[in-house]
Amino acid sequence: MERLERSALCKKKRTKVYFCHPYSSYERGSHENENKMIRRHFPKGTDFGKVTAVEVKRAERWIARYPRKF
Repeated sequence: MERLERSALCKKKRTKVYFCHPYSSYERGSHENENKMIRRHFPKGTDFGKVTAVEVKRAERWIARYPRKF
């Protein structure tokens, strides 16, 4: 942990690292939103062995182009 918080240049602390608690989705908002977007294309239980590369690329493209708030 110390090494993650320390600057590589001046060896002083420059940031704090926080960890989310397991099963606390409200602490990981952007991650949960991304999962929700993926589930629009691939519902839970999808056998990814049967998903083609074209389908994955289409989902990636849709997610990348999805308008977001700044």
